Amino acid sequence: MNRPASAAPQVKESTLPGVGKKYVMALEEGGHVAVIVKPDGERQLYHFLQDQDRPSDVVTLAGTEAQQVAQLLGPTLVAPPDHEDLQIALGQLDLEWIELDADSALTGQTLLESDLRRRTGASVIAVLRGGEAIPNPPVEQRFEAGDTLVIIGTPAQCDAARARIEGDET
Repeated sequence: MNRPASAAPQVKESTLPGVGKKYVMALEEGGHVAVIVKPDGERQLYHFLQDQDRPSDVVTLAGTEAQQVAQLLGPTLVAPPDHEDLQIALGQLDLEWIELDADSALTGQTLLESDLRRRTGASVIAVLRGGEAIPNPPVEQRFEAGDTLVIIGTPAQCDAARARIEGDET
């Protein structure tokens, strides 16, 4: 029996000991799809036609391929946050782009050596360098003159980080 097109499909989940998780979803056109999620990130997709107990198609995806397919298919199964709650939370945060000059105290230092988060409370969430972005930079990331640091924090934290980066720290 097919479900109405407007109804959300039901997904049945089960654990496969030693293998991972199995998710099964009926298709509007009949038949169903089974997805096996292994601990290493590999996904196996099985397409079963109506009234068939053997899959008509099998696709195995490495973890990175599964992530790319998920991006192509659209939004995640997790409900988006309530916009009003998100605006309230983001209203308490600043996101700033601060360029490093050659004479900045941070030029030549690693993120760890800069001790920026402990000293100011602001976090470096990306480094922009030569048209490239380095998201979530590792602690060993060394800052260079001309880098733009993307920082996030409260207004006071961002002000303190800007003062430290620009050498106006008191």
